[in-house]
Amino acid sequence: MSHAALPTASRFTGRTVLIADDDEVTRTLLSRMLTALGVGTILVARDGDEAIAQLNGPAQAADMILCDLKMPGMDGIEALRHLAYRNSRAAIVVVSGAEPKLLATVRMLADARGLRLLGALRKPIRRDSLESLLDRLDEPLPTRPAQGTVPIKPDELDRGIRDGEIVPHYQPKVALSDRAVLGVEALVRWSHPKLGLLGPGSFIAAAEDGKLMDPLSDAVLAKAIAQAGQWRRSWAEIGVAVNMSVSGLCRLDLPERIASLCAAHGVMPEQVTIEVTETGLIHDIATVFDVITRLGLLGITLSIDDFGTGYSTLQQLVRLPFGELKLDQSFVRDAAEDARVRIVLESNVELARRLDLKIVGEGIETDSQWQMLSDLGCDVGQGYWIAKPMDCAELVAWSQAWLAGRAVA
Repeated sequence: MSHAALPTASRFTGRTVLIADDDEVTRTLLSRMLTALGVGTILVARDGDEAIAQLNGPAQAADMILCDLKMPGMDGIEALRHLAYRNSRAAIVVVSGAEPKLLATVRMLADARGLRLLGALRKPIRRDSLESLLDRLDEPLPTRPAQGTVPIKPDELDRGIRDGEIVPHYQPKVALSDRAVLGVEALVRWSHPKLGLLGPGSFIAAAEDGKLMDPLSDAVLAKAIAQAGQWRRSWAEIGVAVNMSVSGLCRLDLPERIASLCAAHGVMPEQVTIEVTETGLIHDIATVFDVITRLGLLGITLSIDDFGTGYSTLQQLVRLPFGELKLDQSFVRDAAEDARVRIVLESNVELARRLDLKIVGEGIETDSQWQMLSDLGCDVGQGYWIAKPMDCAELVAWSQAWLAGRAVA
């Protein structure tokens, strides 16, 4: 079933919204609210089966799906599974009176399935809450691994590394206090001669299978430091951060390698940050201590990435001399909707402050998240609301607009 909203001059006129709810009163209420807000096309379904069936028709182009969790037949959780099977890119809003703990689990499920869960509407539904979610439709889509791409073999990646096809893209890190551009994180990309620009999801497995993680990290490190040298001469002296697993920190020649690159390109070692991942996989702690101590003597900053998740633990924070702590984006994203996540986020910020660590908030996607991190006392922000990862030319142009107050995302 479907009907078009009454013509209304609205920023939502071009939007299509699908309502999936077994309660007629809720469907009617949401339809009226969407109509009043000027949504161009409103589609309705009485259960999950009917909603999925509509994906073969007008709902295939839905910008937003309002989905109840508890429905007869196919419930909302099953509907999310089918949306994932269809690679749906619609923004999904859960409509439910369920407790926050359950809604937090639903969000994690959606993330695991690669779905874009925009938020939740709690019953009774308020028009201003619905309008706020509609306003967020223009937020950048989360990255999703490419589907159906040609499998990359280790020998092909090895050739690409040797032929210089690794081309880092750079995501800015800016001061939350005054918007100053402090540095960039170098994110690995592969300019494949046949497949085009590939993200890490396309080839990291091949790097791990072929024991190519170290050569891959070296390629990113070399190009990032070279680029920092070019920027220092022609644009600005900014920091550059490179990701590296703990296994990469087991190479005794790493400090000399970085020092040599810095000297060759006129970069101060203090401009370089190594963002450490997989900090639980330390088998040779003596070698790691040896390497990172010499990195510290050079002035290079060690950053613990995605703190609070996976292997990034308090134990590693104490064992290794980190100078920077990066708050995982899941905490930044979920803190506004889950009081427990907010408590964890605030605790991590306080911990970092007492340990005299620079605090970086990752995954900033909205103005409210920027403000929240600023209010908590974070030093640095990074995320799509500020800027997406980009190539060198785009970065310089973006920075001019950003500092003039014009660039957001």
